[in-house]
Amino acid sequence: MVLAANALVAQTRTVPAEIEIEFTVREFGLSKVQGWFYSDGAPAEATFEGDMLMAFEGCVAANSFATGVAARDRNVVNKEEFLNAEKYPTICFTANKIEFVGKIGPKTTYDMRGDLTLRGETHPIEVRVVQTEAKSLEASFSIDRTQWSVGTGPAALFVSDNVDLVAKINLN
Repeated sequence: MVLAANALVAQTRTVPAEIEIEFTVREFGLSKVQGWFYSDGAPAEATFEGDMLMAFEGCVAANSFATGVAARDRNVVNKEEFLNAEKYPTICFTANKIEFVGKIGPKTTYDMRGDLTLRGETHPIEVRVVQTEAKSLEASFSIDRTQWSVGTGPAALFVSDNVDLVAKINLN
């Protein structure tokens, strides 16, 4: 009887994660610029109870910013009005609340509310997360970069405030 009771209790497990974030932002109001951030050794982990996501926190390295245009990448990574990666080396998200939305076939969907810390400023965001398989999560969301004082100064005239992001999270 004790063995049966123990089998019914869901096991809590925390697993390390690797994150890749793809972003899209409009430049000059016409063209779209796409780029990426990577965890690149920054901490990330997800906690599950049974097969349900219960907690998540993860960071990407600010200096991993890449668009494929070396001069732009250096400016965004190094300049004070953008990421200033030397002063603010990580961009981090911590979930405060995770709600199960539903499960269709192998896909489980969650709504996640939490805090995004970028350039030392923390603001709440909402993220839709889909677990496509046991070791893969994908989150889609948009932010207003000006909330975190990213791209201030003259550059603000050329870059859209809205940034669309897709985070691909691989669980190890």
